[in-house]
Amino acid sequence: MQLYIRNKWISLGGSSVVKDANENDVLKVKGKIFTFTAKKFVMDLNDNLCYTVKNKFWSFFVKKAYVLDKDGKQVAFVRRKYFSLHDRYFIDCELGKLEIKGNILGFDYHISLDGVEVGHISRRISLRDSFVLDIADDANIPFFVALVIAIDNITDRRRDEKSSSSD
Repeated sequence: MQLYIRNKWISLGGSSVVKDANENDVLKVKGKIFTFTAKKFVMDLNDNLCYTVKNKFWSFFVKKAYVLDKDGKQVAFVRRKYFSLHDRYFIDCELGKLEIKGNILGFDYHISLDGVEVGHISRRISLRDSFVLDIADDANIPFFVALVIAIDNITDRRRDEKSSSSD
C-alpha cells in the first residue's frame, strides 16, 4: 500500500495527515505544542490513539526515539547509526530486527525486516515535510507510519542541533 504523510500547512505542534493513493484520509498525526521530546500521536480517523512517538530526552551521540502503544508500552526503539556514510536506523521491535537505510542525501530509504526488504520511504522536496511510504504489510500501517514520524523527529532534532551550534 502506498501512503502519503504530509505536514499540515499551519500547525504549531507539527501535525500531519496520512492519505492513501486516492487522497483518502487514513490516519492523523497530532503533534504536541510544548514538548522537549517532540512527542507526536498517531491516531485513527476517530481520534483513537494507535501509537505515541517521542525522542529520547538526553541523546548525545546516538539519536534515539521511542514508539509506544496506546497503553504507553514501548513497542519499538529507533536509533540512528552515528558514524555512517548513509542515513541508517536500527529498530528493535516486536516484528523483529528492522533496519531502515537511506541514501547519502536522506531522501530515499529502504526498510528491511530480518534482512528482507519490506518497504520503502521517499522524502519529497516541498515547503513542508512530505513522505511517501510503500509498505506491503497492511496490518501494521499505523506502526510503520509511527516509524516514519520517529525518523523525521530524529532528523529534525539533528538539523536543529546543527543550526544552533553554528550560531
